[in-house]
Amino acid sequence: MIAIPLNKDNDTTISDLYGNAPYFALLDLKTGSFTVEENSGCGNGLDTAKFVKDAGATSTIFYHMGEGVFKNLYENGIKVFSATKMYLSIEDIYRSILDNTSKLVTKDNCESLLDSGTTSCSCECENK
Repeated sequence: MIAIPLNKDNDTTISDLYGNAPYFALLDLKTGSFTVEENSGCGNGLDTAKFVKDAGATSTIFYHMGEGVFKNLYENGIKVFSATKMYLSIEDIYRSILDNTSKLVTKDNCESLLDSGTTSCSCECENK
């Protein structure tokens, strides 16, 4: 299962911020179906990483993500993919994972792919 950050519970396009995403789509890579869950860690990147892990995701994808969140996910065995600063739909993400064309983030390439996306601690969710 891959966790995809969303801005609203009915969105089908990736959110640009990871830790501040109020919702996550949990996409089953075997069936292509997904459910949407409220991010109980919204507003804190490490709490969001814990939410993703606790939700049972084996992978996740981001538009913007900081180094601390990546390290936490990586250390917990969760594969991290970059959307390469593109607003991908859930369908696009599903196809790219199946086609093996998604950009996997590793310790070797993380410096060039990670970007927290914020210069302040602005939060877009209700859990400030």
